[in-house]
Amino acid sequence: MRQTVLAITVALAAATALAQQPIFRSVMPDGRIIYGDKPAPGAKEATQVSLPPPNIASPTQPGEAGASSQQQALDTADAEVQDTQRALDAAKAALEAGREPQEGERVGTTINKGRATGSTRASDAYVQRIQALEDAVAAAQKNLDDALARRNAARY
Repeated sequence: MRQTVLAITVALAAATALAQQPIFRSVMPDGRIIYGDKPAPGAKEATQVSLPPPNIASPTQPGEAGASSQQQALDTADAEVQDTQRALDAAKAALEAGREPQEGERVGTTINKGRATGSTRASDAYVQRIQALEDAVAAAQKNLDDALARRNAARY
């Protein structure tokens, strides 16, 4: 980003320097018109012309004075999208990490014909914990969808 700003600054300085150099309009004997930084040799007429200042605006960083309110709104919306995307990623990671039952979240050992088969099932606490994690992912996804809608609205 800094390299881009530096390149633009150098280009602006060069354009400003060129705009300050005298420009000559030379009319050749055959009627051709030639523009240059000095009168063309053999011209039947040469006059210095003044050019308007270049129509070049310096780039602005997000949040800088001079940035349009639409650009500021778009920058804010972009930041919100990034924040909500990180929150969604964290909620998904928490869900995946929480899928493994914790101690005490498996109940029952089935006894079949006098033998323990070792079968267990998830406890209600496990089901509730997973449901809460899934609800957090759904809420984070909704927040991201809303942030994306606000960013799209800020674009237009």
